[in-house]
Amino acid sequence: MRIFLYLIFFVVLLFLPVKGAEIGIKNPSLRNLPSQYRIVILNFFLENYKNTEKYSRKKEYLYTVKPFLSSLAGSYNMCLDIFHKNSLKEVICFSAEDGEGLSERLFNLPEKTDIFSLSKKPHRKEVYLKVLTVSKKFDRKLKVTSRNGDILVGYTDAEEFKGQEVEHITVGNGIINIDTIILDNREASRLFEYILNGYRTKGILIIKTY
Repeated sequence: MRIFLYLIFFVVLLFLPVKGAEIGIKNPSLRNLPSQYRIVILNFFLENYKNTEKYSRKKEYLYTVKPFLSSLAGSYNMCLDIFHKNSLKEVICFSAEDGEGLSERLFNLPEKTDIFSLSKKPHRKEVYLKVLTVSKKFDRKLKVTSRNGDILVGYTDAEEFKGQEVEHITVGNGIINIDTIILDNREASRLFEYILNGYRTKGILIIKTY
């Protein structure tokens, strides 16, 4: 009899829906951006907002969020489709001129919707950006983009690196075209991750590698 009851209990558990966190974040959709940005955006939501996890079809969520990020003329445009169970609750859209502006708007999402709550205080840190490049000439103010043209860092004072001991982030494979530093997809996504998580560029230091 006891074995029979255990068997019934097991069968009931087997057919109960599996619940996860309250908010399931689907893989972001990108347009005109490096594919490596997808995991950066997903991780931003998982690491900075409470009760979130990567969406799984095997689980039920109170809310499901599908991010869409595109770039047009260098600026970022993001929309979030937010579903309450299976019904569309709201669509939130916003734009930003550069990566730093996008970071600020992502951290301010609780002001736009009540489903998000920050899991930790936003981290802000000003650093210099060291850029390894074979380019010989550069302007005094430079912006930084990926090869897709999205602006990671707006126009910032730039100078040649002469051994300054400063807190910094280093990126390689930079190509300077007049007033623009163009990074390959791998380096752009690394910088994109730093920026989304609160790092701000106070100056650019050029390291010539030829």
